[in-house]
Amino acid sequence: MNYNGDINSLGGIQDYHLIYEALRSYFNGGTNFKERLVENNEYAIRTAEGRGRFYRGIKSSVLTFKNDEHKDLYSSFFHQLNEGIPYNFLLFWLLSQNNLLFEKLSRDVYLKYYFNGKVSITGDEVFAYLQHLQETDKSFGDLKWTRKTMVPIASKYLTILRKLDLVEGKQKKHLKNVQVSDHALAIYLYIIKACYPELSNILKSDFLIFSFMTPERFSERVKKIAQKGWFEMTYTGTILNIETIINNNQLAYVLFGRP
Repeated sequence: MNYNGDINSLGGIQDYHLIYEALRSYFNGGTNFKERLVENNEYAIRTAEGRGRFYRGIKSSVLTFKNDEHKDLYSSFFHQLNEGIPYNFLLFWLLSQNNLLFEKLSRDVYLKYYFNGKVSITGDEVFAYLQHLQETDKSFGDLKWTRKTMVPIASKYLTILRKLDLVEGKQKKHLKNVQVSDHALAIYLYIIKACYPELSNILKSDFLIFSFMTPERFSERVKKIAQKGWFEMTYTGTILNIETIINNNQLAYVLFGRP
C-alpha cells in the first residue's frame, strides 16, 4: 500500500449509509457505481470535484480486498444490508486493511490511546503524529504534505472514528468503551484467516491490536465463543490457531440468519 489522502474525502461523507450502499451495489453487480455517483449524482454531493474525490476514496480504500476469500466474506455482509450487523466494525477493519495512513493512525494513535486508558483524543494530537511520521517515514515524507493538508486529514480521521461509533464529542473526541460482541469477534477471526491464511498463531498477528482486546482477554473470549461451533481452535497457552468451518460467503447467514 501507498499513502494517500483518502481519509479527507471519506471523512467528509455525511451519511455512511452511502459507503454501505456502495459496497452493496458493488457486490450485486448493479449499474456502474462511478456513473451513479459522478455523472448522475445519485448521492447529492454538491460539486463534481467532491464527487470525484469520494469515488476515488471509495474505490481504493473500500472496494478493495486482499484476495477472493476476503472479498467473499464482505460480500456475505453487504450483498443485502440488514440491521443488527456490525457494519461499523466491518468498515473499520476494511479501512485498516486497505488504507495505510488509516492503519497507521489507528494503530499508533487511536488504539495506543485506547489501550493506555486515555479518555480523549484531539485533532492536534493526530496532527502531531502526522508531523512525526513525516520525519520518520520516508514514503510519507516524500509526499511533502503541508500543514494545510495534514490538519484537515487529522480532523477527518477523528470524524471517521465518530461516524463508526468509536469516539464521541465535537472538538475533543472522547474514546468510547468498545464492546466487541461474540458475533463481531467471529467476523474478526474470519477476516484474519482470510487476509493472513499462512498465519498459524493468531497471537502473533500484527492485526491483533484491532480486536480491541489484550492478547490475554482475546484468548479467553475466543475459547468461550468456540463452543458456539462457528470455528475450530487449538490453544496451548502461547499458540492460538483457528480453523474456519463456514464458507466465507455464508458467514452472515450463519451468524445472523440473514441472506
